[in-house]
Amino acid sequence: SSPISETAYTQPALFAVEYAMAELWRSWGVEPSIVVGHSIGEYVAACLAGVMSHEDALRLVAERGRLMQTLPTGGAMAAVFASEAQVAEALAGREAEIAIAGINAPGETVISGTAAAVETALAKLEAEGISANRLTVSHAFHSPLLDPMLDNFETFAGGVNYQVPRLKIISNLTGAPYPAGKAPDARYWRDHARGAVRFADCMAAVEAAG
Repeated sequence: SSPISETAYTQPALFAVEYAMAELWRSWGVEPSIVVGHSIGEYVAACLAGVMSHEDALRLVAERGRLMQTLPTGGAMAAVFASEAQVAEALAGREAEIAIAGINAPGETVISGTAAAVETALAKLEAEGISANRLTVSHAFHSPLLDPMLDNFETFAGGVNYQVPRLKIISNLTGAPYPAGKAPDARYWRDHARGAVRFADCMAAVEAAG
């Protein structure tokens, strides 16, 4: 019943809390050598790495949330306790309605799409003995249902000045560090909103970095 559950408010709130936490740690002398975030968290990571100011990042996040809020409701998401390959097989042929939204661990894959497509996929997976948790969300994030807002978001993101990171930052899109000497651009943030959050790969990259 709270507006905080609506993505126009959720996204800026997540950014504000995460950025404040990081600044608190820095005030105590805890300086990161490598940064990674999960979805909105990557905007915070980008700020800490010097890619953009926190004011620009907050403007981007607020616009991202506002545009997503304008989309029709009725999407759904679920965390499936299975591998990416198993889940992809269950979604095959319905790519216009549903997608893998995140790979959070080797055995936890998030799906996102129309409510009907999500329920169909879950029925198929549950028949194979695979369990899942349906998520409480206002929209189907990182799915084809976001496509109508991507052009406007990319245009808005094109108005921000991006800098080459001064810290190593791991990309949700690739699960690997940003290419050396390059900054993410408006197209990157467009793809970041739509693509899967490869968080398991991100954490593996952090571990590999020591």
